[in-house]
Amino acid sequence: MTDKTNVFQALIKREPNFLARPLAELLPMRFMGDVAVNAYRGLIKHLDDLPLSLEEKESRLKDGQDAGKALLMIEARIGELLPKDARLIQTERMRGIPSKEHLGIRGLPEGINPKQAFRARAIAAHPAEVEEVIKEAEENEDIPTKTAVLNKIAYKQELARKKNGQDKTRFEMRGEAYIYYSKLQVALATIPTAPPKDLAERDFIAIKALALLIIKRLEVFQHGTKDENSTSPSHRLS
Repeated sequence: MTDKTNVFQALIKREPNFLARPLAELLPMRFMGDVAVNAYRGLIKHLDDLPLSLEEKESRLKDGQDAGKALLMIEARIGELLPKDARLIQTERMRGIPSKEHLGIRGLPEGINPKQAFRARAIAAHPAEVEEVIKEAEENEDIPTKTAVLNKIAYKQELARKKNGQDKTRFEMRGEAYIYYSKLQVALATIPTAPPKDLAERDFIAIKALALLIIKRLEVFQHGTKDENSTSPSHRLS
């Protein structure tokens, strides 16, 4: 474990009121939390291979889960404390909603960029999704992460968009076609937009094998032909 990991772990254990710190102090804590959670995720991935007792393994897992929870709490608190997005301020002004724009809080503080600020605000605005990810991580003996929360938020938003009738495909499909289409939607919403940048050789091999299997199952849609015996437009997949 790195020094930053040890510092972060000591901080969340010895200072239960760390969320009361000002934004300027939470931002470096967030950085330490990122380092700690990444280190714990790497450790948990190979936990079964380490010469540790069952109690030691359970202790390491709990420490990692505690670090993940603390980082999500810090991220949410940062999202609450950040100044409003300039685009949101403009929208509120157009609606006649008073804002604190006159206080000069337009810009982001040092230590966080617009993309990170967007994610922090999103996590702060979705406490239910944060709790769901934490619960799922505990059930799966995993570590809750910001990425998991953001993926869950995106997935739920996509479902809500379709439920509101913005995608009429849902109402036009029936039977097996709709079931198959729905499963593809779930897969699309849950698979990250990009793979991890750094992968161990055995992890790369395992992920590649699964990805190729998925591609194999879908390649039929590259070759489907129209059913010439049918009076209505249709495709025969074989």
